Amino acid sequence: MINYWMLMKQPLLFMGLLPIVAGSLVTWLGLGYLAQSAAFVENLQQAEARVIRIIPGDPKMLMDVEYEDLAGVRRPARFEVDESDAPRMRAIGKVSVVFDRRNPQVAELGHIVSANNEKFVDMGIAGAGGLLLLFGLGYIVKRARQVSSIARLFRTGQVVQTEVRDKAMAPGQQLGRFTYAFRGPNGRWYEGRSPELPAEQLAEWPVGRAVVAAYDSLDPKISEPDIFGVLQKWRAVPQTV
Repeated sequence: MINYWMLMKQPLLFMGLLPIVAGSLVTWLGLGYLAQSAAFVENLQQAEARVIRIIPGDPKMLMDVEYEDLAGVRRPARFEVDESDAPRMRAIGKVSVVFDRRNPQVAELGHIVSANNEKFVDMGIAGAGGLLLLFGLGYIVKRARQVSSIARLFRTGQVVQTEVRDKAMAPGQQLGRFTYAFRGPNGRWYEGRSPELPAEQLAEWPVGRAVVAAYDSLDPKISEPDIFGVLQKWRAVPQTV
């Protein structure tokens, strides 16, 4: 059944493996940032800092401030500020900062609310990574079930000889399918479709070519054409030409 996995190699890469890798990385980074921001929020203290000077910089201006920790020690800090905010901060002469009670020299410009918002952003990053990871895992599980379903149908389904009736390419893609029809146990006709095949492989199945298919006798709408000769190997079904 490895051939059926190979048919899905590009979707598996872009819809399965890449989301898993990217989601794992984003989740790992998000959880790391979250651990830092959560610890900071739990131990933060808000204080009023005096603006000492504003220094021109590129691309942002630098602002030196001084604030007082819980022990009464004055501590310096430097922050980046937008050029548009600099005149207002220079005129007021004071800004709000939050610092870590465990390490008072670690400070950020802003309020307790903004520090909590940063924590929520980190939670969102970790959550987005987790969702991306779950999407990739879910896609691979879905494809695995499809291949398992095909294998089960080939092992236990009713085998029928038919032929290619029509084929078509997907719009704007180099992929296509062929269709076939067969008479079920109740005398009704059912139509089936092949998996999506690359153009060069689809060309090997011209209209009128014989094809062996297996269908579920309890639900003939479920069928699968044997495009890789699996039935010939598993159930000694004669090979079509």
